[in-house]
This record gives sequence, structure tokens and C-alpha cells, in this order.
Amino acid sequence: MAFYELIKYDGQGVNWLISKHPVTEFNRKSKLVVSPGQVAIIVHNGKIEKIVEEGTVRIDSELLPFLKAFTKAFYGGNNPYPIEIYFINKRVKLDLYWGTSDPVMLIEPKYNIQINVRARGQMGIKLANYQYFFQTLVGTLMKGATIDFDIIQSFFRGKINQIIKKILTDFMVKQKITFFEIEAHSDEIADAFIEEFKQECTDYGFDIINFSVESINVPADEFNKLNEILHKKAEFDQLGDQNYRTIRGYDVYEAGAKNNSGAATMMGVGLGMGMANGMNAGAASIIPPASNTTNNSNNNEASGVKMIHCPSCNEMIDASKKFCPECGCKLVHNCPSCNSEVDPSKKFCPECGQPLYK
Repeated sequence: MAFYELIKYDGQGVNWLISKHPVTEFNRKSKLVVSPGQVAIIVHNGKIEKIVEEGTVRIDSELLPFLKAFTKAFYGGNNPYPIEIYFINKRVKLDLYWGTSDPVMLIEPKYNIQINVRARGQMGIKLANYQYFFQTLVGTLMKGATIDFDIIQSFFRGKINQIIKKILTDFMVKQKITFFEIEAHSDEIADAFIEEFKQECTDYGFDIINFSVESINVPADEFNKLNEILHKKAEFDQLGDQNYRTIRGYDVYEAGAKNNSGAATMMGVGLGMGMANGMNAGAASIIPPASNTTNNSNNNEASGVKMIHCPSCNEMIDASKKFCPECGCKLVHNCPSCNSEVDPSKKFCPECGQPLYK
């Protein structure tokens, strides 16, 4: 094997962390070149002899004894004192990506349903204690001539998942922060993670430079379920308790009225009356009393004329009319917001949710 007079490592991209020089024999003229952003560790006879920062140094014959030809011949041509040089990348690695390996099952604190929370982001680390890392992990992780950051990322993955799950549970369960509000606390989550993880990094010679949370999410079906609950709550808050119950009663009554089966119609009407009476006695008026008006409406519907309740006075009137003949209320046939065709007896547009009558 030829002697190397110039010892350097040009690197393989930016993802390498530590690389072993392939040659173990050097002479007194050999020079070690350590490029910017690198550190070289010189190992002689299994012991770290020196850590060399960036620059050019000559291999000292007193530090690394030159093996003369007769010494090699005595040992059958094999070098009895292996000399190894390891190059370490000391640049900051900012694009290490992390993500929960499996969802965190939690009970949503506000809407009280089970959700599977997932999170992902990226972090930056830097190897700070070269000697400690070399002595602690190189023998464990180095299967070839190079260790890259992907191996370190895999090495830390379990601890990262453990910490992020613990923090998400703390925020959503203990601090009662809802799923729709959790991303607003991303900076606090990141700070909590760094505080928890920095000791783990230090234990292996690394410093954690930064940590960011890019997304906290749930599967699409769970998100749609949460969104539906949120919309219903917003509708309830906007309408108020009594109006919300009254409208729900109208919806039940109308659903029953559209069913041609007499038994189903009576069941729908009964359900509407039960809901209205059970929730609010005043809402019972949503079921029109038996009267001549009702009889007239049945006759009109039998003759092909569609009858509806006036949204203002509740009288049964011809649905094709533009104004109520009893109270003069203008009937809306198209939503003033989205222009969709609507049933004039409705109070809210089924397409955009805007009120039809003010």
C-alpha cells in the first residue's frame, strides 16, 4: 500500500457526519488538511491522540511513530499499530425532519370525542463534543466508512416521538387546549420540546439548535366530524337557545310533512311536537292548530297548489305568491346572498346558511 502524503476529506454532499480515512499508513512528510467546517480525530493504537481543528498540520513522527520496513517485515508485512484518521462534519444540520410514528389518541377537551392527533416538523442539531460522541457512539453506529445524519435521525426517532406525544397530551388534556386552537401554541410546544430534548442531545455530544412544528393534524374523517360540531355550535350561538330549538322543530315537522306515508307523517309531526314541548313550552306554536285554514290548505294541495306557512304570521298561503295576503310579508324565492332557489317558508338558506328574512 502506498504512503499518503496529503490526507484530506472532500466530503460527500452535506449529509455526512463522520468519515474514516481509508488509509492507515503515513510517513513523516504526510500533511493533514482539515477543511472549514470539519474536525479531524487522530487515533493511534485504539486511543485518541489528537483532535485537529481546520487548517493544515504535518504528521508528527513523535506523535505517530513511523513504522520502518524491518518492523513491518517482522510482523509479516502487516501494520501492528493501526493509525486511523476520522473526519467530522461540525456544520449545523438544520433539515432533520421528524414526525409522529403513530397517532396520539386523545379525547378532544371541548367537544369530548376521541381524535388521533399527528404532528410533524423539522429540527436543527450540531455535533459539539466530538471526543465524547466518538467514544460513545462511533463503535455502535459505524457499519461502514461513513456515518450520515440519517442514522442519527433514526437513532433519536424513538425519543423524539416519546417527547412530542407527552407534550401534545399535556397541552390538549391537562391544559384543555382544543384541536382548533393547538397550532396557535406551536411556539410553546417547540420550546417545551427543546427543554425536554436538549439533555438527550447533550448526552451524546450534540446541541439542539432549533425545533419547529409544521403541522398538527387529524385524519380527514375526524376533522370533518369536528368541523360539523363546530358549525352547529356556531349556529346555536348565533340564533340563541329558543330560536335554534324552534328552527329544529320546523325542520322535523317539514320532514314529516314531506313523507307521503300517513304513519310516518304523524311520527314526524309527533317528534317535532315532542322536541318543541320538551325543550321549550313556548315553541309548541310551531305546530299549527287544527282550523279551517288547515282544511283549506289540504284542499288546495289536493288541487295541485303548494301551500306554505308564512314566515311572519304563520298563515297557510300559496307558495307561488310574492307577498303574504294576510300580513304583507314579502316572500323570498331566491337567497339574497347566494341567489340559490329556496323554499320561501325557510328562514335560512340551505346552501350558504344566511338568514332569508330580517
